[in-house]
Amino acid sequence: MGLTSKALDELVEIGSEGLATDASDEDIDKSAIALARYAKLTQAEITRKTSGKRNKSQSQQAQSGNEGDEGDDNTTAANDIQAMIDARFKKYDERVLALESENAALKKEKAQAERSATIAEKAKKLGIPDYLVRRMSFADDADIDKELEAVRQEMVNDNLMPKSAAHESGKIEEAMKADAQSWAKSLPSAVPQS
Repeated sequence: MGLTSKALDELVEIGSEGLATDASDEDIDKSAIALARYAKLTQAEITRKTSGKRNKSQSQQAQSGNEGDEGDDNTTAANDIQAMIDARFKKYDERVLALESENAALKKEKAQAERSATIAEKAKKLGIPDYLVRRMSFADDADIDKELEAVRQEMVNDNLMPKSAAHESGKIEEAMKADAQSWAKSLPSAVPQS
């Protein structure tokens, strides 16, 4: 494309800024394609600007006899190109940073939801009511099983949960019927026994 090795090195450096060291071949290809298109556009712009400025500078040189203007034009064109590259990649970097922060937030939210579901499931197996679990919080590095077992044991110790608490509703109803029958049998009989 006629770009200098310095310009190519700078394009490679800019293209590799957004890539991780373990980037996939697909990500590298996408970055290279974007840079190649940008390099072609840059080359076309340089050619257009320098050819127009050369024609002007040659006519000015012929009139004034000055030969130093061409170097100034190349510097200006290089500065313009660098400004275009910087503006283009600044927008790209901002967009990538926004997507990375959104992705991190979504991953964190998903992890919290999975952890909450795991805690709720384990608490249900131990017979701890949902309304209590929703108000509990555990440290990230806490052993959830041990913590829930400790909560259950405290509830049993404080008589908030019977030692042989049934967790399924069918068993609770059966346990209530059995308790009612045993209570009824323990009452003194109204009929005298003969």
